[in-house]
Amino acid sequence: MGNPSTLRPDSPPRRPRRHWRPTPLVVGAVIAVALGLGVVPDQVQPTAAERRAARPTISLPIQQGVRLAFAGRVRPRAAARLQVRRATGWKDVARDRASRRGQYVVTTVLPSRTRSYRVVADGRASVVRKLTVAPAAAPAPGGADVAPPAAVPTPASPASPAEPDPRPDLPTPDVPAAEQRPEEPAQEPAEKSPEEAAPAEPAEEAEPAAPSDDCGERPQKSDDTYWSCTFVDEFDGSTLDGAKWMPQQTWFSGMVGGDAGCYVSNPETISVGGGVLRLTSRRNLPPFTCVSPYGSFASRATVATVATRSRFTQVYGRFEARMRVPAERGIAGSHAAFWLYPQEHTYGVWPASGEIDVAEWFSARPANVYPSVHYEGEVPLLSSGGTCAIPTASSAFHTYAVEWTPTVMRFYYDDKLCFSHRWTPTRQTPPQPFDQPFYLVLTQVWGAAWNAPVAAMPDSSTLEVDWVRAWQ
Repeated sequence: MGNPSTLRPDSPPRRPRRHWRPTPLVVGAVIAVALGLGVVPDQVQPTAAERRAARPTISLPIQQGVRLAFAGRVRPRAAARLQVRRATGWKDVARDRASRRGQYVVTTVLPSRTRSYRVVADGRASVVRKLTVAPAAAPAPGGADVAPPAAVPTPASPASPAEPDPRPDLPTPDVPAAEQRPEEPAQEPAEKSPEEAAPAEPAEEAEPAAPSDDCGERPQKSDDTYWSCTFVDEFDGSTLDGAKWMPQQTWFSGMVGGDAGCYVSNPETISVGGGVLRLTSRRNLPPFTCVSPYGSFASRATVATVATRSRFTQVYGRFEARMRVPAERGIAGSHAAFWLYPQEHTYGVWPASGEIDVAEWFSARPANVYPSVHYEGEVPLLSSGGTCAIPTASSAFHTYAVEWTPTVMRFYYDDKLCFSHRWTPTRQTPPQPFDQPFYLVLTQVWGAAWNAPVAAMPDSSTLEVDWVRAWQ
């Protein structure tokens, strides 16, 4: 892996070794303990109907002068993105952060033609609202220029009733002003100009919402087909789902994190609540003995990792997590990651069997989040992405994904491609070693070497995970 201290300042950082790489003997012991002694109890999984219940709602459009407003509900504090249908697909035009009750209001410029709108939040899309543009009205009697609304909302279909508008104080001009004066005599319509007499542009067909499944709205592949959900955890419960995740624990794996960090599983290191998984590393604790099958040792630090090992594995597909990395940006010491690791060391010990780092963050270099592909014979400057800038990674949730195919790894941050890599391993033929099932890993540890904790680093650091999804 090289000496991290010798890297150029602009090169992707090389993290200290902290990965879970158990020997076959240890793996057997882990599985036996987990299954025989019930280390991680199974939890009741949410039903598909419960997961779909979080689909965003969107009201009928409301005119506010020269602007158009939509209101509705999404997950509390989630980002609601208003999208308009264009010839090339759906395009974001506005966004709003929902309130603690999940209410949002998004506005956009009043269109001059019929448009279809929807709201997307947490990868889920609302029903489509079609805005029909009304023809220009004749001048009002008496010479007063009373302009009717430029658009009239299309009523909601019986199959998808709209939720009551959570912002009722917004004006809703359902009836044109000219229609509110029945006592005044109707006037002869003015003669239309050739431009006005031309046939109206055909109304745009309402685009059906993108297909969805247990993972929410299904991402589209390059061949215009859609990915299918194979794994999802929204962390909606109050404890970690043992049917999906296995906590890393030093007492049975012998692994340590960072500089003598002891992997433990307790509410102070691994917790679930409010729809978020929290992994916390702690330091400067009273001295304690960290038990390990390879020899116990004294420690003052605990770290946290959870993995889908022996619970969910997959070869090829799309893997994605929505996370907010720790707040201690610019202070050396904290290290967070979302990564994939092989279920079996088919081609030998690390790095011969491969590793995929979807998103790796170092508090000493907080402006970027780093994707990497590790294998035998890799060239570090080519196999790691050093230009994936996420300056708000510590203050906001972002989505980190990899699309893994037999020939290339493509990394998307907030749905934007930021790095891709084609591997050429030594002593192997592609797609080796990335032709075997890998499992998912979430990690929060203390750093080492150039990212080792300094005095200014707080005694705890937390990675927050909103959800994890996989498709194939």
